Amino acid sequence: MTTQDFTTTFTPIAPEFESDESMEISGRDMALLLPWMRAQLTAQARHDENSDLCQALSSIFHQASDLYGTEPGTRETCICYG
Repeated sequence: MTTQDFTTTFTPIAPEFESDESMEISGRDMALLLPWMRAQLTAQARHDENSDLCQALSSIFHQASDLYGTEPGTRETCICYG
C-alpha cells in the first residue's frame, strides 16, 4: 500500500465544501478513522504547504481526544513544519 504525499498539488477545499457548516460524525466512525489517519500521517513527508490541512487534522485529533479520550494529535501526525 502506498500513501499519498500531500504537496502543493493538493487543494484542501473543493467548491462543494465552501461552507463552515458543522457536520456530525459518530464515535464508531472516529474509532475506524483515527488509527488509519495516524498510520497515514506518520508516513507523510512534511511540507510548509500543508499547514492548513495540518491544522484541520490537528483539530480533528484534539476534538476526538476531548470527546472520546483518544490520544490527541502529536508531532508525528503533523504534516507541516509548523
